[in-house]
Amino acid sequence: MKICILEADRPAETHRPRFGTYAGMFETWLGAALPEAGFTRVYVAGGAALPADPAAFDAYLVTGARAGAYEDHPWIPPLEAFLRAAGALRVPLLGVCFGHQIIAQALGGRVEKSAEGWQIGRQEHRLTTEGTALFGGETLAALSAHQDQVTVLPPGARRLLANAASPNGGLGYETVPALTVQFHPEFDPAYLRALLDEPSGLRLPEERAALARAGLSEPLDGGRVAKGFANFLRAHTLTRS
Repeated sequence: MKICILEADRPAETHRPRFGTYAGMFETWLGAALPEAGFTRVYVAGGAALPADPAAFDAYLVTGARAGAYEDHPWIPPLEAFLRAAGALRVPLLGVCFGHQIIAQALGGRVEKSAEGWQIGRQEHRLTTEGTALFGGETLAALSAHQDQVTVLPPGARRLLANAASPNGGLGYETVPALTVQFHPEFDPAYLRALLDEPSGLRLPEERAALARAGLSEPLDGGRVAKGFANFLRAHTLTRS
């Protein structure tokens, strides 16, 4: 299975020696549940060209980013057009955080900065019936680090999971084969702690940062999420073959 990771950002250079890139985090996280996958990286935010043929890969995964989906960056409109083209060919799309948002926006939804401000640290999410069928259980815990939200669902989008801070925290689609989540199942707690501890980093109020740090030692369900993503990919790439 050939998966193309569309890199919408990379960690700050100060963090790369220890934590690598977002693409590397995804390869480690998803590869554990999907050993048959091979990964290619395309740094779209850095000016790399998108694949000429959207059908060249079995699936596309869009990473997180510091950019907002609604911001005026020259690489965002071509990325949206590419996602629509891939989806129209029934190529599975995966998205996390910014990836979750840009896929929703590309397919007709709306993304905005939340009035609630930063959502960061370990958060519990309630699963819908469809979310439970995909990920198992009734709730799951994952790390979040975002201010933006999908505020209007695209046509054909279905909620898979939610909490009070992220009411559209996970989406599946009827119109295209896509699976997206607002949180970061690929993050190691140590990476989020490094972001919280960096003086020039997120610049959160200390009370909120302290609350986020306090939850980083609690259990996470990233493995369950990876299995759900892997099963989704296996089902939809088999459908295309």
